[in-house]
Amino acid sequence: MLRYENQDLNKDKFDYKNLTNNSFFNSKLYKSSFKNCNLEKCSFWESNLTYANFNNAEIKNCVFSDANLSKASFLNSIIINSNLSHANLKGVNFKNAKFKNINLRDAIFDKKTKWPKNFNPLYHGAINDKNFNPYDYSTKLSYLNIKKLSNQIIRKKKKIINRKKTILKNKTVKRIIYELTKGKGFFIIKNYYNKNKIKKVLDIITREIKRDNIYQKNYSKFSCDKKYKNINILNLLNLDKIFSEIIQPRIAMDAFKKLLGENFICTWFAAQCSLPGSRGQNMHLDYPYVVFNKPGDRIPYYGMEDKELLLSCGLLTYLHDFDKEKSGTFFLENSHKFRKFPTIEDVKKNNFQQVKIPKGGIMIFNTLMWHGAMPNYSHNKNRFVVVAHYTPGFVRTRLDIAKKIKKSVIKKDKGILRQLLGFNKKLPKTTY
Repeated sequence: MLRYENQDLNKDKFDYKNLTNNSFFNSKLYKSSFKNCNLEKCSFWESNLTYANFNNAEIKNCVFSDANLSKASFLNSIIINSNLSHANLKGVNFKNAKFKNINLRDAIFDKKTKWPKNFNPLYHGAINDKNFNPYDYSTKLSYLNIKKLSNQIIRKKKKIINRKKTILKNKTVKRIIYELTKGKGFFIIKNYYNKNKIKKVLDIITREIKRDNIYQKNYSKFSCDKKYKNINILNLLNLDKIFSEIIQPRIAMDAFKKLLGENFICTWFAAQCSLPGSRGQNMHLDYPYVVFNKPGDRIPYYGMEDKELLLSCGLLTYLHDFDKEKSGTFFLENSHKFRKFPTIEDVKKNNFQQVKIPKGGIMIFNTLMWHGAMPNYSHNKNRFVVVAHYTPGFVRTRLDIAKKIKKSVIKKDKGILRQLLGFNKKLPKTTY
């Protein structure tokens, strides 16, 4: 693959060329010209193609996701099996163009956009600028903000956990409680699991991902919609006993007893798999469910005097080392203290950080903290993380893990798995 990534190619001419497997990712292509070109398996992901000229071009299996195609021209072009999801199509000239199997999901167009005769972009997932909800597009804004801050790193911990001393463990639990309430909103323990355990977990998830129908159908398709590059693997507890350990690391469980109450439960446990080319996540919070909150909403929070009681805490277990190309989690330190769901304005004005935790590390966090996931910009590197959410026992579970778990998994567990899955949960009877 020829790479023109992150380059200034404004007004460059590629006319009458045969371009195959070329990457123009995040490049400046203002007023560039591709007239009469044959383009196949070329990536223009997040590139600036304002006023670009694709007249009479033949475009096959190409990616224009998140690209700015404002006022570009595709006059008399042929576009086949190509992905233009989330692209800016305002003022684009598609007059007399021919489309076949084109993906326009969440692409934005306006009244100046010219379409082929009898073509309805709404049927292909495009959005009219008049009906556009900016909150659905906040991901792109957050990515642009994050790129400028990608060199920032998480401040190093002053002390590393000493496994030998119980006293230090108790201090660590107190520190976790402080950070999740009055501190930064998160606590990181690097190298919590040894390499052999992480390799075993990684091998199992890799095996399961290859069995997934979405993976099998879309992984080899260069221009497939990026939403198919994000896959969750559920029912982890049934796959191997090692996941019974991953769901209940002792240090986190001791902290959650204080923060969520003695009978806290697990409401979500899954492997989040971001395959090469995955688009990432919006900046959001999970408290206790992301689906109930809208940008700007104030979030309920409980605390009495010196005792803090939260409605939700999260735990991330990292299975890959940090890599700039495939990126990872991003967050805003101290944002849990705002106690509201972030808006676009919040995304623009705040400085976010990227988590750079090695594989085997864990991140314990208050789910009021604003966070999300960067895109996986790599061409062949997976990014897996095990995600778990915990709440007080009176909160309804988001995922009914207990419903599908094998009885043998519960019997073999020597920890608090029964409690986490709600087997000990008792609800009052309705009397009126």
